[in-house]
Amino acid sequence: MSGLEEISVRLSGPVLLAALVGFGFLVGILTGLFGVGGGFLIVPMLRLLFGIDWPVAVGSSLAFTIGAGASGTARHMRLRNVEPRSAAILAAAAGVGAVLGAMLLESLKARLGRGGPARFDVAMHGLFVVMLAVTAYLLYRRAEAERTRPALLQRVPFRPRIALPHADLEDVSLPGLVLLGVGVGVLTGLMGIGGGVLYMPILILVVGLTPHQAVGTSLAVVLFGSVAGTIKHGLAGNVNLVLTMALLVGSSVGIQAGAWLCDRLHGSRLRRWFAALVAATAVVLAADLARKLAAS
Repeated sequence: MSGLEEISVRLSGPVLLAALVGFGFLVGILTGLFGVGGGFLIVPMLRLLFGIDWPVAVGSSLAFTIGAGASGTARHMRLRNVEPRSAAILAAAAGVGAVLGAMLLESLKARLGRGGPARFDVAMHGLFVVMLAVTAYLLYRRAEAERTRPALLQRVPFRPRIALPHADLEDVSLPGLVLLGVGVGVLTGLMGIGGGVLYMPILILVVGLTPHQAVGTSLAVVLFGSVAGTIKHGLAGNVNLVLTMALLVGSSVGIQAGAWLCDRLHGSRLRRWFAALVAATAVVLAADLARKLAAS
């Protein structure tokens, strides 16, 4: 694990520390407001704004997500925004997927790195752009139309089926929930996202939770799903504790403010705001990707 002065090529010392704390505060607001660990924003912005290598950004983001997720989950449990049964199933499955994703990241780094670091950099940029664009599209879809009939996991034929009493949902496919958790977990370990950016639309459109339940449940899954990925990345030397703690200091205040605001927003507005944020992040990354491709 490197020191703070070694992880950024653009800032150093107290200036870098202050910038990371401020960035952590902004991410904390998003964590409490939208139920995301913030990895979808932290990882690419650490790379673009601070010049931090992708593997260190990924591993440190996951470590940050554990602290941020614990604070946000506790707040949303008090607000009764967590569906505990679906959270437990998704979290267990996501832990397995996160380890697989971390292994995949190391494999990609080894394979693509043979052609120079630029290939790996472009590949990670591309993955983030695609993932964020798909997520924004799902969120912009009108969820109201989906709620006039059973949710997708209530319609698929895979058994056994379970009930989610806190959300008043019956006949939800258990294998479907497990597959969702593993799939998002793989992306957690691969891209350093806690998974909240994907769980938010999935829990609304696929599982059938309300937007507020999706926020709280997402955070609970993000918390536990990030632990396995952090351990795997820590063993690989991809977690910088100084970086992680700077982000956590700023986010500790932002999370409480975000959760307070979440409880006062209408569900449809919450979904639209989150979609706009995801889309904006995708546009910024796409523009940077285009610049890199033009320069290569």
